[in-house]
Amino acid sequence: MKSKDWIMILFGVLILLLIAGYYLLYNIYEIKVEISPEHLYTDSNSTLEIKVIPINALGSKALFRSTESEFEIIEGASLVEIIFLDKEISTLKIKSRGMEGKVGIKIYNSHSLFPQYVEIPILPLRV
Repeated sequence: MKSKDWIMILFGVLILLLIAGYYLLYNIYEIKVEISPEHLYTDSNSTLEIKVIPINALGSKALFRSTESEFEIIEGASLVEIIFLDKEISTLKIKSRGMEGKVGIKIYNSHSLFPQYVEIPILPLRV
């Protein structure tokens, strides 16, 4: 084979790898809502963080991508206080105001068809 043939074959393989990498690793197929910890306590120092993570076709975080999300507190807005909200990196941190109940948060994202709904219980403080 001539060197031009090898260059064309390598160029074709490189193009196929780039296309496969784009669709499998870079493209966002869904979002995952990560909550840590899973609940709040009635202690006024109890905080919770909600992150929205873009997921690729392989089920891991999409490479070099972030997603914008809007957070709306639907239920129990008087039970929590927003400490940190960043729509560009899709992060919300809330703090308990010391009352027991449930907090419902809707998360709107351009990569999901329907809004995500997260329910966070505020449990009594353990003694």
